[in-house]
Amino acid sequence: MSFERAGRNKSHGRLARRGSVRTQVIVWNIVTLAILLVALGVVIRYTVRSFLMSSVERELKHRVQPPPDHGRPPPGLQRNAPRDHRPNDGPDQQGNTGGGGDGRPRREGDPHGGEGPPPPRRERDPYAPRFFDLKGKSRDNNVVAPAWDSDAVSLAATGKRTESDIEINDEPLRVLTAPMIQDGNVFGVVQAAYRLTEVYQVLAGLDAALLTLIPVGLLCAGLAGAALTGRVLKRVRDMTTSAGEIGTSEFSERLPVSGNDEFSELAVTFNGLLGRLESSFTQQKRLLEQQRRFTADASHELKTPLTIIKGTTSMALSGSPDVAECRDSLQEIDTAANTMSQLVQDLLLLAKSDGGQLGVNRIELLSREVFERAAASVRCKDFAPIILKIEDESQTLVGNENELVRLFTNLFDNALRHTPPEGKITLRCWSEELLTRISITDTGCGIASEHLSHLGERFYRADASRSRPSGGTGLGLSICKSIVEAHNGAIRFDSEEGSGTTVHISFPHASYRVA
Repeated sequence: MSFERAGRNKSHGRLARRGSVRTQVIVWNIVTLAILLVALGVVIRYTVRSFLMSSVERELKHRVQPPPDHGRPPPGLQRNAPRDHRPNDGPDQQGNTGGGGDGRPRREGDPHGGEGPPPPRRERDPYAPRFFDLKGKSRDNNVVAPAWDSDAVSLAATGKRTESDIEINDEPLRVLTAPMIQDGNVFGVVQAAYRLTEVYQVLAGLDAALLTLIPVGLLCAGLAGAALTGRVLKRVRDMTTSAGEIGTSEFSERLPVSGNDEFSELAVTFNGLLGRLESSFTQQKRLLEQQRRFTADASHELKTPLTIIKGTTSMALSGSPDVAECRDSLQEIDTAANTMSQLVQDLLLLAKSDGGQLGVNRIELLSREVFERAAASVRCKDFAPIILKIEDESQTLVGNENELVRLFTNLFDNALRHTPPEGKITLRCWSEELLTRISITDTGCGIASEHLSHLGERFYRADASRSRPSGGTGLGLSICKSIVEAHNGAIRFDSEEGSGTTVHISFPHASYRVA
């Protein structure tokens, strides 16, 4: 047995190493989480990139919006007015020229004149909108700059707005090229650019963060999954260990049950299975023991009359018996043959019971008639009287007539055999709810309590005094039990030594019989 357990445990260990549930759960958890994190990272990156590029596109569209004086050339296209047309360039009423009220020259941007500091010089945005004519030449007199995307300028001259991504001096740019329209006619092209370096840096930082966080998240998920599954599956390992320790005949052991979840339910279910196996194994052992005892007892019961027959015939044949001796020998042979015939009939009846052939051809019978027929078959014997007490004369029994008569005949005969001549036997029959109840009470010697659970077993006798010649073969109560169970009834024995025995029988009521 120890080698068998060691082999089972070793096999379980190999299976665990090859592909345990814990490993599968952890791997699938990590794979599923990886797929989710990658999908989430892709969605986040796409969302952030879409948001940033939308912001860039809005900014570019804002830059190329036409000014309020849509019909005029853009501010950068106006030439500087002649100095003689400036309002402050000529002499004033006092004869001052080009100066303030104090005669000093006025600087542009100095409302009070004088030698104020010059205005701050603003740097030109290198990505400010650039204006071109329909031939692609710059129309900005201040700064002459080429187009960022000359192909887009050509398309815009035909009235098509385009967006393009280009690189200039390794600088990524998003370029928006739009036609300038007046009165339904294209008179120029405006092109604006937005530097995408910061956008790409943000996306690169986001990518780096995702590529760093996803492996860390998977590592943490794997460690946490290993810890959690190890804790959860520990109970499975305990059940596996306990199940591996249960041998082929040790069904009394049970698996540990803890918690209130699926594993505890599995343990309870498995324990129920073990309980049923234990019950079946115990019953099988009992049946095997009964079969062994049945074979020994049947052989013994058959051996006794055969020995009588063989001895009697041998004695008769060895001498010259007269007529009286021959008659006595034949009488002994006949008695032994009757015993063998009765034993064979009982065995055949039990065989029919094992084959489910009892309890067929049922009819409704008056209970009193059944009881009186059974009592009449044993009243010829010089034993205690039988008293019938039927509380309801209309009581009926549903079943096979011959089998029911045999049932009560065996019970009366068994009670008479163990009741002294001055005693009595009382049968009561009454109706209770959906059952017809019957009790047979004798005033005999009674039966010890340790034998009550064995009554009804084949060839079982409570003690040696119940064997022949005072007892039967030990099949009478077994036949009674088979007949009662075949009629969907129940039989129970109550007894105390020196106080008699009571047999309790219950049958379904006639209106609720089972065909």
